[in-house]
Amino acid sequence: MSPIRVYLEGLRAGRRQLPTEAAHYLARVQRLAAGDRFVAFDPEAVLEADATLLHVSRQGSECELAVPRAARRAELGVTLMQAAGKGDKLEEVVRAATALGAAEVRVVVSERSVARPGSERGARLRAVAVAAARQSGRGDVPRITGPLSLLDALGELSGLTQALRICLHPRAALPLADAIAGSAAGGEALLLIGPEGGFSDAELASIEQSGFCLAALGPLTLRTELAAIAALGAFAARLPGAPDRL
Repeated sequence: MSPIRVYLEGLRAGRRQLPTEAAHYLARVQRLAAGDRFVAFDPEAVLEADATLLHVSRQGSECELAVPRAARRAELGVTLMQAAGKGDKLEEVVRAATALGAAEVRVVVSERSVARPGSERGARLRAVAVAAARQSGRGDVPRITGPLSLLDALGELSGLTQALRICLHPRAALPLADAIAGSAAGGEALLLIGPEGGFSDAELASIEQSGFCLAALGPLTLRTELAAIAALGAFAARLPGAPDRL
């Protein structure tokens, strides 16, 4: 059984007052009592520590932390460039990208993007990533940037040396499996996924001029958030399944 994990900043050995959210999660959601053990993790420092719950009360809750150790880093070197989708689709993408080990999520806005998220949404997306890291056992979280227009995002790639750049397109002749076959497992890659209506012809031209190849997941057209999950899964499935890896 996987240990119960809770997000806690600034890990160090000794007694520690628990934030209200962490205390609520341990005592109310997980129903831990004094003497029960859990694992605290800090994704910014990529550290974790064994912990014992000392007491829980309305006046305050405390735990005892052991000496922190290095936490498990994700090993998937994929940066996901995701066009913003409607509703909570972006949160679904961030949740899956974290659990599947993506290194970064860059939110882009294209011509056919219905959603136009503001930069203030970044805090919510980070909270989603932290929750996904807690559940999946990941010790860090992907960097989340944007939103940025697609053309500006492509312009930022000028001079970068990622060996593999893939844009999903339902009518592409190249299967995704073939597109990634020659790359190293866990190697750096850029994965670009469009909005609900897809990229325009002009955008596709700019994308290909930026060094992306067009690849398809199969004969069917997938929802934008499902395409992200399936494609990242294809990359993640190539990682060795050793115990010290995601």
